[in-house]
Amino acid sequence: MNSASKCRVQPRPANTLNWAYAGLLLLALALWPDNTSLAAQPHITVIYPDAKGGYATLFEQIIRGIEETTKGIITPLEVPLEPDIATLQQRIEQRPDDVIIALGRRGIETAKALQLKTPVIAGGLLSMSKADMGIYPAISLLSDPSLLFKHLHALAPKTRRVYLIYNPERHQWLLPWAETAAKQHGLTLITRPATNIRSAARLYRELVNEMESGRDALWVLQDSTLTGDTSLLSYLLQEAWQRRLLIFSSSPAHVRRGALFSLYANKQGLGRDLGRLALRVIGNDAKPGLRPTGEVSIAVNLRTASHLGLSISYQQQRQFNLVFPRP
Repeated sequence: MNSASKCRVQPRPANTLNWAYAGLLLLALALWPDNTSLAAQPHITVIYPDAKGGYATLFEQIIRGIEETTKGIITPLEVPLEPDIATLQQRIEQRPDDVIIALGRRGIETAKALQLKTPVIAGGLLSMSKADMGIYPAISLLSDPSLLFKHLHALAPKTRRVYLIYNPERHQWLLPWAETAAKQHGLTLITRPATNIRSAARLYRELVNEMESGRDALWVLQDSTLTGDTSLLSYLLQEAWQRRLLIFSSSPAHVRRGALFSLYANKQGLGRDLGRLALRVIGNDAKPGLRPTGEVSIAVNLRTASHLGLSISYQQQRQFNLVFPRP
């Protein structure tokens, strides 16, 4: 073989070139900005009351939770006490929203006043009218009864009956959730309707005399029409202490005053809950109706637990978000 044949460059097979180009193409696609993921980000406007102090922080936490779940483009829209509906309508129409989240009573009332083509969901309220529940998917500040009864069983496993006084105009929607949860946890749920403080006070006095220590528990809802009278709550807690009766509540303020425990909405968690509901609405996978939140925190009164003869382990205490009396 001569020198010329030794230096001759052999042509690369065509299939080798094709694989090289394919590799470069895949590398380019991997490095190219992912416009599809950007396009998939939901656009959400959150309508909420303008507030100061603790209430402002509350709404900030809810919005943070919405952002955390949806990974979307969130536009907060504060609403004054007397909003200019025409101006708000114009501002909202300029945005390509996929869903609107209305927080609090003022948020949902504002959403109702606007002529919105975008789906609306509601949150940050204890209850809503029956008519609104037929229109909007919504999440209440009230905790899921299944979680309440789960913690009741963990703290006081000998409990067999739970008494509940409720306002039919505000809490009728909650009863199916509570009845189903009671059956799941082997509890008997006894409910009594009351429409005002006067009728609620009469029923609470009857229940206090009817309840058995170590067997029964009273579930007190956070509602001004049932426990808005501070003297009534003081009477309940005093009688419960003297008779060693178990009271649990939907308000951590009641725990500070002597109720055994409370489950209350975790504000950022509620935002996550609303974010998940928003994504379901965008995917046409949500029906109108109010449901309790599953994103909760727990407050426990250790002095009351000791008085009732309940044993709470250190491991359980580590899971509590608020403990009374405070150290």
